[in-house]
Amino acid sequence: MPDAFFQKKRKRTSASGAGARAGPSRSKPSSSASSSRMRKPNADSDAEDDDAAGGIDDMDLTHNYNHAPNSDDEAEAAETPAEARVRLAKMYLQGLSDSPAGDDFFEGAEQPSFGLADAAQADRDNIAARLQKDVAEQSGKIHLFLANRIAVSPTADDAQSGTVLTVKGHRLSVTAAVASADAKWLFTASKDGNIIRWRMSDGKMVRVLPRRARVLDDDGQPVPPSAASRSKTSGAARRRARFTAAAAAANGDKGKTSDGADAASYLGVGAEQGHTDEIWSLSVSSDGSRLASGGKDARVCIWDVAPRAGETFLKALGGHKDAISAVQFRTGSHELYTASLDRTLKLYDVAQLSYIETLFGHQESVLSLSCLGAETAVSAGGRDRTCRFWKIRDESQLVFRAGAKSKLRDVLEGGDLARQALSGEGKMSAPTEAVEGSVEVVAMIDQSHFVSGGDSGSVSLWNLGRKKPVHSVPVAHGFDLTTSESEGDIRTPRWITAVAALPYSDVFASASWDGNVRLWRIVAPGGSIRSFEPLMSVSVQGVVNSIQLVQPPLSSVRVSSDGSLSTNALVASKWKHAKGAVETEGKGLTRVTATKQNAPPLLIVAAGKEHRLGRWIKLPHATNATTIIPLTLTHAQ
Repeated sequence: MPDAFFQKKRKRTSASGAGARAGPSRSKPSSSASSSRMRKPNADSDAEDDDAAGGIDDMDLTHNYNHAPNSDDEAEAAETPAEARVRLAKMYLQGLSDSPAGDDFFEGAEQPSFGLADAAQADRDNIAARLQKDVAEQSGKIHLFLANRIAVSPTADDAQSGTVLTVKGHRLSVTAAVASADAKWLFTASKDGNIIRWRMSDGKMVRVLPRRARVLDDDGQPVPPSAASRSKTSGAARRRARFTAAAAAANGDKGKTSDGADAASYLGVGAEQGHTDEIWSLSVSSDGSRLASGGKDARVCIWDVAPRAGETFLKALGGHKDAISAVQFRTGSHELYTASLDRTLKLYDVAQLSYIETLFGHQESVLSLSCLGAETAVSAGGRDRTCRFWKIRDESQLVFRAGAKSKLRDVLEGGDLARQALSGEGKMSAPTEAVEGSVEVVAMIDQSHFVSGGDSGSVSLWNLGRKKPVHSVPVAHGFDLTTSESEGDIRTPRWITAVAALPYSDVFASASWDGNVRLWRIVAPGGSIRSFEPLMSVSVQGVVNSIQLVQPPLSSVRVSSDGSLSTNALVASKWKHAKGAVETEGKGLTRVTATKQNAPPLLIVAAGKEHRLGRWIKLPHATNATTIIPLTLTHAQ
C-alpha cells in the first residue's frame, strides 16, 4: 500500500495560492469535501498543518540564543541549593505570618484545649526563630548574640574568680597564636623563627617546627651541634632540656635518651624547608589538617599537621617580593589569602599547592587581612589609610578611607571646645584625640561589617553601605606618657596592635600595650548595627600581637548548678601555668540547647616584649607568652 504522505494533494493554484497560505477558507465546505475529510482524517489534518505553516521558505530556521529562564520551574532549577534553602525558609515564615490566629492543630472551635494552644504557639515561635537564624546564617549576617550573657572575666586583681592559662616556650616575642576549630591544638609562632604545637587540654608541648638550621650535611639534612659545643648551664640549654622532657612525656618516650627525645620533639627541617627568619602570622584550616605560616623571609610555608600523620613540611609558596604580614584560610575551604609588604594580596589553593591570583590596589604595605566563609576579604593598607573590601568572584574592590574628620562631629562631641581650652600657662592644651595616619589591623564581623584599628588609638566599625565609619571610639587604649626635656610631658595615643571578632557574633576584642585586652559589645537595635560599647577588659601584660576568639565544640560545654555555661576542653588542673584554676563540673547540653548560642568562647592572646613587626616598643618587664582565658555564659538560651 503506498504511503499516505505521497498521496497528499497540495493545492497551489494561482487564484487560491495566497488564500491557502493565509489560512483555510472562510466559505462553508461542501458535503463531498466533508465526507472526504471523514474518510481520511489523518491525511487531511497533515495537509491543513502544512498549509497553515506555509512552505520551507516561510519557516524561521534561526536559533534562539536567549537562555534566560522563561518559567518558574527553570528559575528554580537555576538557583543554587543555598538560595533554595533561603527561599523555602522565607516562604515558610511568610506562611506562618499569614496563617489565621485560631488555626491550631491542638485547638478546635467546639472543644478548646487547656494550655495546649500556648505550647503549640511556643513551638511555632521556636521554629520561626530557628528558621530566621538559618536565613541569617545563610546570608552571612550576625546571628550569634552572646555579649549580654558573657560573664565577667578574671583580671590581675581578681584572678581567683576564673581561669587564666599560660604557655611559655619562645625565646623572643610571640607574634601569633591560633587554635584549631575543634579547640584541641594550639599553634604559636615567635620572632625566633620557631612554631610550637601545644595540646590545649593540658597545655603540654607536642612538637617544635624549628627554624631552618644554618649548617646542613651533604644530604641537605640539618647538622645538630656536637655535645662538646653545647653548654650545660646556659639558658638555651635549659630551654632545650625543658622542650625535650615535655615532648618526651607527651609522646610517651620517657625511656629514650636525650638524643632520641630531641628527635621526637623537634621536626627535622631540611634544605629549602621551613623559615629562615622571623614568623609574623599563622593560620589553621577549618578541618585542622593544614597550617600556613608567613614572615620576614617572604615565604608562605604550608605544613601538614593532621593528627593522624604527624607534622610534615609540604611546600613553600612563592610569589611575594617582600615580607609576609598576614595569612588566613577561608572558612570551610583550603583557599589561603596572604598579605605582604609589597602592597599586594595573593590567593592560593593549598589543596593543590598552587597559585590562583594577585590582588592589586593598595598604595602602601598591607599590614593585616581578614576573611570569613564567602569569597571576600578585607585588608588594612597601613600608611595609605585605607581599608579595602575585596570581592574575588566579581574581581572588584571597595575602598574605605580612614582618618577622615568631620567638623560637625567635632562640635557635637566637644572636640572643638577641647582644642580651645587653655592651660594655666596660656598655651593650647594637648588634643584629646589624634589624627589617624595608619590603619594597622582589621577583622571581619560578618559579610557586611568589619572593625579596624589604627595608630591614633581609635577603633572603628564599618558598614559596606557607607564610606565612613558607623561608629568610632577614639583613644580606646589610652595615652602613652613620654617625658621630653624641651617639651615636657608628651601624651601620644597607644595604637591598636590587634583586633579580633567572634565570627557572626556581637562580640569583638581589641588590644594594645596598656595591659588590658578590651571586649566590646555591638549594639544592634532592630537588627541594624549602629554602634558598639565596652563590655569588659582582661589583664594581659606586654605588647599584644595577636588575638583570637574561638568557640569550643558543643560536646565540651557543661551546665553548672547555677545555670552558667563553661567548657571542659581545657583541664586547668593539668596546666603548669594556671591562675584561679577551677574544675568544670556539670551536665552536658540537651538536644534543644546544643547550639552555638550556648558555646562559651575562648580568648587566645599572644603577647611579648616587642611589637611583631619591629622594635619601636620595648617592655622589659613583660613576658613572652600566650594566654588563654576561657569565658563563661551566665545562662543557656
